[in-house]
Amino acid sequence: MEQSEQRDPAHSAPDDARVVVENLGGIDRCEVAFGPGVTLFTGRNATNRTSLLRSIAGGLGGSAATLKGDADAGSVELSIDGKRATREYVRRNGRVDAEGEGYLGDEDLVDLFACLLEHNPIRRAVESGDDLRALLMRPVDTDEIEREIADLESERARVDERLTEIDRERDRLPKLEERRRNLREDLESVEAELDDAREAVENLSVDREEAERAEELLSELEELTEALEEPKSEIETQRSIRRDLEERRSEVEAELAGLAADRDELGAVESEIDRLEALESELTGTIGDLSAIVSRNDALVSGDQGAARALTVDDDAGVAGALDPMSETVECWTCGSRVERSAIADRMAELRDLIETKREERTEVREDLEERKARRSELRSAIDRREDLEVRLDEIESEIDRRAEEIDALEDDLGELREERAEVRAAVDDVEELRETDLLGAYERLSELEYERGRLEGELSDVDDEIAETEYLVGKRETLEARRESVADRITDLRSRIDDLETETVERFDGHMNEVLGLLEYERIERVWIERLVDGGESTFELHVVRETAEGAVYEDTVDHLSESEREVVGLVVALAGYLAHEVHESVPLMLLDSLEAIDADRIRELVAYFADYPDYLLVALLPEDAAALPEGYERVPAERVLT
Repeated sequence: MEQSEQRDPAHSAPDDARVVVENLGGIDRCEVAFGPGVTLFTGRNATNRTSLLRSIAGGLGGSAATLKGDADAGSVELSIDGKRATREYVRRNGRVDAEGEGYLGDEDLVDLFACLLEHNPIRRAVESGDDLRALLMRPVDTDEIEREIADLESERARVDERLTEIDRERDRLPKLEERRRNLREDLESVEAELDDAREAVENLSVDREEAERAEELLSELEELTEALEEPKSEIETQRSIRRDLEERRSEVEAELAGLAADRDELGAVESEIDRLEALESELTGTIGDLSAIVSRNDALVSGDQGAARALTVDDDAGVAGALDPMSETVECWTCGSRVERSAIADRMAELRDLIETKREERTEVREDLEERKARRSELRSAIDRREDLEVRLDEIESEIDRRAEEIDALEDDLGELREERAEVRAAVDDVEELRETDLLGAYERLSELEYERGRLEGELSDVDDEIAETEYLVGKRETLEARRESVADRITDLRSRIDDLETETVERFDGHMNEVLGLLEYERIERVWIERLVDGGESTFELHVVRETAEGAVYEDTVDHLSESEREVVGLVVALAGYLAHEVHESVPLMLLDSLEAIDADRIRELVAYFADYPDYLLVALLPEDAAALPEGYERVPAERVLT
C-alpha cells in the first residue's frame, strides 16, 4: 500500500458532509449528515439504502440517480467540505432531464470509480469477462491528445525546415569567406593599378578641350558600363530565385501527391459521429426511464407502505395477502390492470436485464464514437495540410510568373543600355587624334579600373553582409535545436501518457489485489493479476487467475470459475486502481459501496478497512448482520430512521 495514496494525517481534516434528497429512487425526502471516514447505512432490504447512495452519486455528477416514479420533479443537494452541488431531475415529455452541475461534473469518473454500486460497469465487466481496458481508460480525452500531437508535429516540421535552411547556409560559409579573401586581394591589386593609371594620364600632354571631350565620353561610357551591371546582376538574381521557387514547387507537388485527404470520408465520419451521439443520448434517456420504472416498482414490490396502500386492491385475497405479501393483488400504475406483486417482481427482473443490456450497448457506442472522433481528427489534419499546400502552390506559381515578367522587363532594359553604350563607344572611337597620343587608352584604362574597384567594393560589401547574416542564423541554431528537442519531448510525453497510465493502472491493481487477497485469505487463490497486451498500437487488459491445488501445485484458471464473492472483490479492486490512477481521490473525496451481500461479514470488515484508507468519506450500505461485524468506531446511520 503506497502511503502517498492514503489520506495524509497531517492534512487538515475534512468537515462533516450533508445530503438532502427529494423524490429520488424510493425516497420522498430525507436529510442525512455524515462525517469523514466510514459511514455505514444499515438496514434490511427495501429500506432505500441504495436509493440514497444512488442519489448521492447523482449529486457527485454521476448517472445513477433516478426520479421517483410518481413524481414530476426531484433533487439532490450535496455539501462536502464546504463545497455544495445541487442537481434537479425533471420529467418532461415522458423522459427525465438532469439539470445543474454535480460536485465533479464528470459523469464517467463518478460512474466508474466513485460509485461502486451493484451496477458499476467495472464490477459487471469483471463478472461477465469483458475487456477492462476500455472502461479504465474512458476518462482519457484521446481526441485532445491527438490534436495536440498534430499541432506539435507541425511545429516540429517548421523548426526542421528552418534548421535545414540554416545548415545549407552554414555549408556555404567557407566558400563565402574564401570569396571575401579573394575579393580583398583583387581590390588591393586594382587600387595599385589605379595609382599607375592616374600617373600615366598625368604624364600625357594633349589639347585641353579634346582631353575634356575625351574625358566626358569616357565618363559616360563608364556610367553606361556600370549601369549595364545592375540589370545583369538583377537578372541573375531573379533567375536564381525562380530556380529556387521551381524546386520548392516540385517539393510541394510531391507532398500533395502523397497526401491522402478524402472530404467524402470526412463527411461520412461526421455523419456517423452525429448518429452515434444521438444514439448515445437515446440510450442514456432509455436507461434513465427504465431505471425510474424499476425504482418505482421496487418500492411497490419490496413493501413501500405508502405505494402499496395506494395501489392494493380490496379483494378476497386480504387474508392471504397479509400472510404472503407477494400474492397481494395490486393495480398496475402503468396500465391499470390487476396483477399480483410476484408478477411485477418477475417483470422487474426482465427490466433490470434490459437496463444492463442498454448500458452495454451504450458502452459499445461510446467506444465506436471514440474511434470515429480519432479518425475525424486525422482527416481534418490531412485536409488542413492539403489546403495549406494548395494555397502555397498557388502562391509559388504566381511568384514564378511574376519573376518571369521581371526577367523579361530587365532584359529589355539591358538591351536598351547596350545600344546606348555602343553609340557612346562609337563616338569614343571617332576621337582619332587622342587615340594616337594614347590618352584615350589611358582614360579608358583609368575608367575601367575605377569601375572595377567600385564593382569589387560593392561585391565585397554584399559578401560581408551575407557572411554576417549567415553567422547570425548559425547562432540561432542552438535555440532552434533546444526548441525542437522540447517539442519532441512533449510529443513523446503525450504519446506515452496513455501507455504510462495503462501501466500504472495495471501495477496498482496487481499491488492492491495481492494485499487484499492476503487480508481476505481466500482458499486456493494464489494470485489475481492483469496482463496488458499490445497489438498494433491497440492494447487490451486480460485478467488472470492463478489457483493452488490441495497438493500445493499452481495452475492458470479463468474468472468464470471464481465464486461470486471473489468476483465482487476483484471488481472492487479494479475500480479502486482506476480511482487512484486517474487521481479521482483528489477531486472526489467520497466513495460509495453496496451490494456486498455475496461477501461474508468478516471479509467485508477487512475490505471496508482497506478501502477506507483512500477516500475522505466512505459510505457503505450493509445488512444489519454484516454491519455488526464491523468496528464500533464506524459511524452508523440506520436506514429505518432516516429513509422510511
